[in-house]
Amino acid sequence: MSRVDDVLTDSMISAIDALLLKVKEDTDPDDLKLYKKIFKKTVPLHLRSWTTAYLLKQAVESKSKRKITGGTSLFISVGKNRRVYPRDLIQLFIGTGKIKREEIGEIKVLDSYSFITVSENSAAKAIDNLDGINYRGRNLVVNFAKKK
Repeated sequence: MSRVDDVLTDSMISAIDALLLKVKEDTDPDDLKLYKKIFKKTVPLHLRSWTTAYLLKQAVESKSKRKITGGTSLFISVGKNRRVYPRDLIQLFIGTGKIKREEIGEIKVLDSYSFITVSENSAAKAIDNLDGINYRGRNLVVNFAKKK
């Protein structure tokens, strides 16, 4: 298992732990019983684990679309043509960029480049750690995005 897989696994485990804590502390059991009944009635048994995995994936990805107050937009010279997705950039910025998940905001992946919003405090650190590294067969260019 690679270091990137470790980061992904750690973030998934922490997301599941947070979800379980909310289920135990914040949720009305009678309300959950209703959802459970509807789920059992509408989702076939052989698809329940896949449906649950998909719902977990959606919940984790929706967190990646959060706004950072006072954030800075960075340009990254890889995009869809290198099969880069927002989760890949999150892993790259956490692992190699050495910034925390909470400091990452909105991510836009276009054909040949991407934009990611990070907190102002961590923008320079991310650029220093990521600019010029080899990522998926290409030397990355990471710098402050130019305003239109």
